[in-house]
Amino acid sequence: MRLTNRVDRTGTRGGLPYTWRVTTAVRVFALALAAGIVFSDDRAGVSGPLLAALVLIACAGAVLDWTPESTRTSWTAAAEMLLAALMLASADASAGLYAYLAAPPVVTGVRHGFVTTVNVAFVGAIGVLAAAASGTDPRPELVAAGPWVLSGLGAGLLTSWQSRSVRDQVDRRAPYQAAHQLMEQLHGLARRGDIGLDSAQLAADLEADLRRKTGAVASAVFTCSPEGEPVMLSSYGDGAPLAAEIGAAPEHRSPGVRVLTVQGTDGVLGYLVLGGVLRWNDEIAEQAVQVTDNFALRIDTAELFDEVRRMATSEERNRLAREMHDGVAQEIVALGYVVDEIESVSDDTRTRELAASLRDEISRVVSELRYSIYDLRHQVTEHRLSGALAEYVRELSTGTDMRVHLTFDESGPELSARTETELLRIAQEAIGNVRRHSQAKNVWVAFATDGFLIDLQIEDDGVGQAGPRDRHWGLQTMSERARGIGATLTVRERPGGGTRVHLRTHDSTTAREGSAHP
Repeated sequence: MRLTNRVDRTGTRGGLPYTWRVTTAVRVFALALAAGIVFSDDRAGVSGPLLAALVLIACAGAVLDWTPESTRTSWTAAAEMLLAALMLASADASAGLYAYLAAPPVVTGVRHGFVTTVNVAFVGAIGVLAAAASGTDPRPELVAAGPWVLSGLGAGLLTSWQSRSVRDQVDRRAPYQAAHQLMEQLHGLARRGDIGLDSAQLAADLEADLRRKTGAVASAVFTCSPEGEPVMLSSYGDGAPLAAEIGAAPEHRSPGVRVLTVQGTDGVLGYLVLGGVLRWNDEIAEQAVQVTDNFALRIDTAELFDEVRRMATSEERNRLAREMHDGVAQEIVALGYVVDEIESVSDDTRTRELAASLRDEISRVVSELRYSIYDLRHQVTEHRLSGALAEYVRELSTGTDMRVHLTFDESGPELSARTETELLRIAQEAIGNVRRHSQAKNVWVAFATDGFLIDLQIEDDGVGQAGPRDRHWGLQTMSERARGIGATLTVRERPGGGTRVHLRTHDSTTAREGSAHP
């Protein structure tokens, strides 16, 4: 027999579960009604023990209803109904006490659905019939219990229908409430500095800890892409050969290499590979597993937070692009029409010249706005970084005399999404500066990576003089992005004229060390 057809949901009002207060009130009302009927019949002395037993049954039901939602089932109301029915029918109770049999179906209607309410009422009827059948004449018990069971069934069905919309609303809000609580906890912990939410930094801390324990000279942390391919999160020393060790059998791995699995909440999160291990025994192996497990949940949480942050950043960039396109860009275009009108109706030569000059400046500003909108919307998608860079450079060079020279060499494991995004933003700023300020005829974009080392160079043959300017934050932002992925950025004059922007990582170390978080 199926006793439930939906998951019970509860809301909170005033600090206590709202539905618990309602169901407790239903039980209290039923007990008060039964007691009132008994006292009016002057049978309080005879029915007193049975009334006390009903109070105990009601209290037990209320306590069980207070249990966590994940462990609470509709069997509580069914058991309460069956126990009360068997006790009353077998004890030749006063007819007034049967009023309590209306309570369990109503309680079930508040918490559950139609099917559960009908089943609980059916359980009560079966209990009364079974207990009464043991006597000589079951009709008095059936006559006394029948109206209350039917009343409870009707009220329970009505309550279930009325509360369905509330339960559906709670069901719809439950995922958002859970997400809100989680974000509040993360926000509070991050503000207090109790945790770090930088996945690359956490991975670097994990590597550093195990290198100290094992004497390893190289290390790398890899996460698993949706396709199951390793994606390097951080590395130290010569990390390039370590990726191949992940899929190798233990007996076929290079000497001094140890591979530790990083278990996340949903399975394998990634791998920690140590190279050149000097010390390794059972005690160190156990410590390494403990350290890895300790960092695993933190890295998993940071990875999830990074993904949420990337999604939020992407959405905000798209929102800004829409606002710029639909707001200031359209207003400036309309201003251009006004200038065109002034130029067409004016007979003064000076006014026409000024209007034409203003029209050219408006066209330049509109063009810059369109480039800025494209910058905001452009991102790395399914193609790798080289594809995103090539698409960006082609778009910005369209309609200009600037020639573009591209050199890409990508191999090895994929870079992390965060690293690729930061590299793209740095390249966008550098290439945008070439277009806006350099008056260059040629721009060279070269990008090379083996999945560990990164080398990005953007050169032009323009006027040079690319040093920092007051109240201009482009170069500072580029440097901050570079430091965020463990790289260095230099901007200097190019031999032969122009500017060279050069970003690179050193000895495969792609994450920072020395975190304040242990």
